[in-house]
Amino acid sequence: MSVAFGTKKGYVLPSAASTKALAEVEEALNHRGYKLTFNPRLEAAYQAVRGPVRNRNVARYLVVYLAAKLLFLFANLRVGSKVFRLSMELRLGIVLPLTVLAIFLLLRPVRQWIQGVAAFAPVIAETALVMLLGRLSGSAVTDRYVIAAGVGIFAQTLMMQAPFRYIVAGWVTALGVFITLCRARWPGHFGPPISADEIIFVVVFSLPALYERYSREAAGRREFLLNEMNRLKTEDILRMNEHLERLSSLDGLTGIFNRRYLDSALARLSNVAVENHRWISVLMIDIDHFKSLNDTAGHQHGDFCLEQVAQLLQRSVRAGVDTVARYGGEEFVAILPDADEREAKAAGERLRQAIEAAALPGAKGVVTISIGVAALRGAAAERFTAEDLIASADDALYEAKRSGRNRVISRVREKATA
Repeated sequence: MSVAFGTKKGYVLPSAASTKALAEVEEALNHRGYKLTFNPRLEAAYQAVRGPVRNRNVARYLVVYLAAKLLFLFANLRVGSKVFRLSMELRLGIVLPLTVLAIFLLLRPVRQWIQGVAAFAPVIAETALVMLLGRLSGSAVTDRYVIAAGVGIFAQTLMMQAPFRYIVAGWVTALGVFITLCRARWPGHFGPPISADEIIFVVVFSLPALYERYSREAAGRREFLLNEMNRLKTEDILRMNEHLERLSSLDGLTGIFNRRYLDSALARLSNVAVENHRWISVLMIDIDHFKSLNDTAGHQHGDFCLEQVAQLLQRSVRAGVDTVARYGGEEFVAILPDADEREAKAAGERLRQAIEAAALPGAKGVVTISIGVAALRGAAAERFTAEDLIASADDALYEAKRSGRNRVISRVREKATA
């Protein structure tokens, strides 16, 4: 069964599609029928995974099969020039073109039934050719051709890695051609019909190969289902881990990044700024008169205020570039990579105006924020740390609050390049 995993609101389940897919796989694994087929979605997935490899293997088999059959030309030569000439004409004129066409179609994105017909056409044509030569060559060597045809039917059934339904169709067709040419009468050309004992021997001889192909495909399909189940469960686990990792980086109340994530991101981005001689700015943000708001309106309203301010700050920075995190209590921090003092101060003013314009009820009118800006530029001669940025921004914030609140004060410090 699919697992559930926790979030701050309770449980997060895998997607409906993942749950449905896993249920389909489990149902297919528990199915005890003899049919080698899945529901349409699973069957399409199975064919997509196994089809290309299977087709390449069938194409290789056809090449080896044709090469082996061409060697029989020498055996036909020993029977007689007439049989040899007919054998060469039929193999080069029919079997070889059919084999080349089959290999071409097997390696092309065409319908599966077309590939199935193409794959079995040359081997069935070879069965007909062998039996035709056997009947024409005279009774002295006919048994050899019957055995050769039987071995060919056995080989195509056992070694062709086509879908089992095509194996059955090819087997039935090959046996039909074989039996027809065994019993056919052509006075003056064919010898006496092949005995029933020999026909029964070839049919019975090929049955184990048919059973083996069925068992192999059943095992292959089960292996596919087990792999599919492992894949789906792995995706669920990875999705769970990703979700939990994200949760560990988020503040439970406001939904934005927390102090843990902030410290890591600021350290990383500070190092980048130093190594590449680039600017980085930090905005230290504090909600004005927040303690009074909590005391007068209650903590529930204070929490609501924190949530609203956090979301407004998040929407007012550069998406995908800047990072906003809750620093602690009513304080927030925004990290602005590649932003100099002018750009950082403009961004701080934009945030201040956004909060004021929202007109959230505060302890003294509407909620406002004070912002301290620290802008530093990295250089090879002297490094600065994330703590340097936070300390500079905190000093600027203290000055903003001392100057009357609801304002942006900046501190800039550029390291001298060696």
